[in-house]
Amino acid sequence: MERAKAKERAEQLRKEIWRLNRVYFIEDRSEVSEDVRDALKQELIGIEKEHPDLVTPDSPTQRVGAPLDGRLPKVNHLSPKESLQDAFTKEEIEEWFDQMRRALGKDHATFDILSELKIDGLNITLVYEFEKDGTYTFKRAVTRGNGIQGEDVSHTVKTIGALPLKLFPKKAKAPFPKFLEITGEVYMPKASLAKLNRALPEGEKFANPRNAAAGSVRQLDPLIAASRDLHIFCYGMGGDAATKLGIKTQKELMEFLHEIEIPTHRGWKPAHSIAEIEKIYKEAEKKRDTLPFDIDGLVLKVNDRAMQRDLGSTAKAPRWARAYKFPAEQKTARVEDIRLQVGRTGAITPVAILTPTLIAGTTVTRATLHNEDEIARLDVRIGDTVVIRKAGDIIPEVLEVLTNLRPRATKPFHFPKHCPSCGTTLVRPEGEAVHRCPNAQCSAVRHERIEHFVSRYAFNIEGLGRETIEELLAEELITDPADIFTLTPEDFLQLPLFKEKKTENVLRSIERAKRLPLDRFLFALGIRHVGRETADIFARRLPWKLRSLTVTERDDLAVQASLFGHSEKKITVKGVAPADIKDLLLTFKMEELTALDGVGEVNAEGILEWIADDDHQELLDKLDRAGVVALQPEGSHTPQIFAGKTFVLTGTLPTISREEARSAIKARGGKVSGSVSKKTNYVLAGADPGTKLDDAKKHGVNIIDESEFRRMIK
Repeated sequence: MERAKAKERAEQLRKEIWRLNRVYFIEDRSEVSEDVRDALKQELIGIEKEHPDLVTPDSPTQRVGAPLDGRLPKVNHLSPKESLQDAFTKEEIEEWFDQMRRALGKDHATFDILSELKIDGLNITLVYEFEKDGTYTFKRAVTRGNGIQGEDVSHTVKTIGALPLKLFPKKAKAPFPKFLEITGEVYMPKASLAKLNRALPEGEKFANPRNAAAGSVRQLDPLIAASRDLHIFCYGMGGDAATKLGIKTQKELMEFLHEIEIPTHRGWKPAHSIAEIEKIYKEAEKKRDTLPFDIDGLVLKVNDRAMQRDLGSTAKAPRWARAYKFPAEQKTARVEDIRLQVGRTGAITPVAILTPTLIAGTTVTRATLHNEDEIARLDVRIGDTVVIRKAGDIIPEVLEVLTNLRPRATKPFHFPKHCPSCGTTLVRPEGEAVHRCPNAQCSAVRHERIEHFVSRYAFNIEGLGRETIEELLAEELITDPADIFTLTPEDFLQLPLFKEKKTENVLRSIERAKRLPLDRFLFALGIRHVGRETADIFARRLPWKLRSLTVTERDDLAVQASLFGHSEKKITVKGVAPADIKDLLLTFKMEELTALDGVGEVNAEGILEWIADDDHQELLDKLDRAGVVALQPEGSHTPQIFAGKTFVLTGTLPTISREEARSAIKARGGKVSGSVSKKTNYVLAGADPGTKLDDAKKHGVNIIDESEFRRMIK
């Protein structure tokens, strides 16, 4: 075909393939079969092969990039990503409404809510950049990750046929936001999963569509993702782009996304009361199995975006939204045994050992019984048939006992009085439901602490599995986590199955682990009530004194070289030494920790009790002597310019909500108080400030307005 005709035909094909994709993927209609669409695409491929200069960046043939080498790259999000708080009952939705009323300080009888189907897929953020011609060009796709950083999966996400690489906003007015950060859910239809699983060998089949979608998006080879019929529905926009575009409601946002041909599910519905929400919820639950994709509930959002900004967010989730989830899938199983599990804090958890049962795509053989009171309430016994569910679709638990199916010879289960590991008498602190082993030297407690310490989200030391830790403890080569960093090749070579190569690998992993982000370091310590989220808050909000530290790095970790000495080099890194962490934590009081956004009394008590223990202080000193350094958390770039400063907010600010101002202060290390005192550093005042402004003048406190506040946080 001569070039002029080839160019004309290629343009026609591109236009028609995109139109058919839009009809099929966005409008849920099918004008032609999949075979026809494939044939058109193959014709276009043939033309572009014959005339490579006719290939355009937005051609349907260019939706597959080159395979990536190594791990997926990590990138920072333009704005922090949040997860939704779950609700499972009508009562929890009522409590959510009450919380919003209290937060707003207004007499809201109800709220205008937009309900959307909660697609069970992989959360993805799409980034489009504004061009001079008034369009937006696709730049990248990023997984949610830890909310600050995610994995760049652009190479696989852009294989999704419905996803436009160019956006053409029609109704938006200048000035345009530089970036559109659009949030959505990548999913795989049920039929596509069935087709994929038929082609996969046993052992490689996916349990559910979400796993298939997540696994496909994270493929290094985009050709694999392209072959798996991935789809996407979008529903959100990050940063302040929506505000700049003049979008005032969630409904307007959904309409805007649809207008610019971003794939959305058109099944959203408005609700003006809890009764209407319940009706929509029950309708969705009934049609759940008839949908071509998996859903696990509704997403409920306050429709008014100004009200969303006023409500703000907690450390984990927006206060203006809830995931109203369907009841967890329930199955029956037989209890073959009840065993006690010793945790890293000494907590004793009874666990039901079950006949293998498939539930929510996973084979379950164990379920928690929580504590002695729960066993008594359920009257669960060995031999019983029980109803199990996945609480929050994650943790298996026993819901009830089918006593009509109980064997005659069963006996009530009596909670043991002694630790199953060390024999120490168990204690049950006043006001708690959990029994604990008080023996800090209990082998089970030590083992769990060390296993937690080396786990993926902590020090992430590969090669130190459960059995290896047991062997190291049994041989008395380690007694606490810090001893890991003193292990030698000779120590590992005396263990079963450890040869030179395996020893070299674990030594390298230990050496790499000596430098890790501060949030992971704090999480690794196994402090009671300090999980990953709280550890991240402490890492980002406490006034750590980062300094340049000289650390030793071993160049040669080969066993033979290590046996006869090894070479070392000194490098300088910026971070916090474990001894400095100890010194800082010892200075804090309860009220200082609970002043941090997202930290409650239970979290604060956990860290204060932990650092007060002499053994824990010695652990930090040992880690310090071993050369461990905690680095600034990944993605944390906010200067702590308000560290040690206290603000009071009063009145209505011109352009930002008080919640936004409060978040900005806390993100920079400051505190926000509800009343003015001599310890107050600044009063941020808006219109109609009230008596707090008078108090500020009385105490001689600095009074600033929004414009001055904005200059401070630039």
